[in-house]
Amino acid sequence: MQVFICFLTAITLLIVSGCSNSTIQMKDDNQLIISNDKTTVEVRTPAIETTRINMSSVYIDQNIIAVDDNRCIVYEDIRTAGGYRFNYAYKRSIDLIFNAYSVEVRKRYGNLTLYRVTLRDKDRSALNLLALTASKKSLKLVYGFDDKVLTALEDSLDQNNTVIKYELSTTTERRDHCIQSSWQPKLLIMDNLVGKEGGKIKGGRF
Repeated sequence: MQVFICFLTAITLLIVSGCSNSTIQMKDDNQLIISNDKTTVEVRTPAIETTRINMSSVYIDQNIIAVDDNRCIVYEDIRTAGGYRFNYAYKRSIDLIFNAYSVEVRKRYGNLTLYRVTLRDKDRSALNLLALTASKKSLKLVYGFDDKVLTALEDSLDQNNTVIKYELSTTTERRDHCIQSSWQPKLLIMDNLVGKEGGKIKGGRF
């Protein structure tokens, strides 16, 4: 599909080694901006389906930015309320958010981290995920790209002073297969995903 080929090319050119000036953000004009040091990727899509979830101590914006019958690219912007922060290191937080069977850190590029998440479905499906890991009060996730993209990301192309722009398209009306995170009250009540600021972060490196 053209949508995923474009995303592959764009995000491949993003990667630079050893840099920490990283951002992921959604602009109002249907652009997903991913940047790391000197490289910026602008991914534009004609329509974004957004859902906002308010769980009192954490707020989530879920953005479906590209989709076909089998796959989606999803961007989730997760923020804690004032006075709260994530209780765990990023890997454990992602484990809880996706109710995962396992979470593997593949590579880190500054504050951008690649994870391989194995889901608890009957097929033990694998989910490739790029996370902005820069703050204990927010977590930004882009997921749904396939193994070809993961391989390209891990190849780490040369650093360039460049801005890359790509157009994505939506090819189906079906959306029920897109969102893989599980935002249930259990995350806050039993799993203690977030807590009051000032406590120690659990689970090692944040």
